[in-house]
Amino acid sequence: MENAKQIIAEVTDKTDQRSASKKDEVVIMKAMLNDPNFCVGIYDKTGKIGEYNPSQEVRKMVSNIVTATTKIPGAEARGLVDMYEFTKSDANVFINLSKEFVNTYLHTGRKLPLGGRINSDIKLEWKNIEERKVQTPKKDSTERVETVVPAHGGIHAINPCPTWVK
Repeated sequence: MENAKQIIAEVTDKTDQRSASKKDEVVIMKAMLNDPNFCVGIYDKTGKIGEYNPSQEVRKMVSNIVTATTKIPGAEARGLVDMYEFTKSDANVFINLSKEFVNTYLHTGRKLPLGGRINSDIKLEWKNIEERKVQTPKKDSTERVETVVPAHGGIHAINPCPTWVK
């Protein structure tokens, strides 16, 4: 059994740069899917209101799929699913699905609340960034040159101090 918190700590300890790492994404997702003990607290303005266990949630979903397609009893399906160890390939599917959901949902114009956690209450929203002119240093010179940054899309993060932290 993988210990998600231990794997997250190992990735954090070995990280000396902030660049993206597909390998680390897969390692952490796989650990979250396979660790039945990994839970995160869910918070709202009144404080902690529950816990979320990614492994248990995905196993419920998969057992429902097994039951619906094979017509075997739910308890038997759950027993089979509980024995399954999610692979790197499975983790990659969940990562890609999660990313596409975020990108697609943000284009609706609605904010995406990521949910209250022990130290955060983050929401994301789509932001249209207009074309603008910026001054940039000229290569191998102290001169500056005007560069046009074209209009593009971005994400704005909203992260006030949560009421349960105050």
